[in-house]
Amino acid sequence: MSGLLGTVVDAAIGWLVQSILDSFFTERMEAWTREIGLAEDVEKLKFQMRYVQMVLAAAKGRSIDNMPLAQSLDDLRGLIYDSEDVMDELDYYRLEQQINPPTK
Repeated sequence: MSGLLGTVVDAAIGWLVQSILDSFFTERMEAWTREIGLAEDVEKLKFQMRYVQMVLAAAKGRSIDNMPLAQSLDDLRGLIYDSEDVMDELDYYRLEQQINPPTK
């Protein structure tokens, strides 16, 4: 990460977390994850994302002189992007199931 000693967290990360939470944790998504048995896992992901959002918000605009802490914050940023990928994939499968419902 460039500028480890400067501002660590930018506004885009906070926006990304909020966008993921608003877009993917809808009633429709939650109903679908209950239906397929992933509700508990998705709820854990949602909790973790809110936790990461809180940590990143606390660090926003602060100068971080502690290299391990700066690296940890950078790792959290990577986890947010990974979470977005997971939610995109879940949404893909939800939409695919709507278009091609499983036959019983």
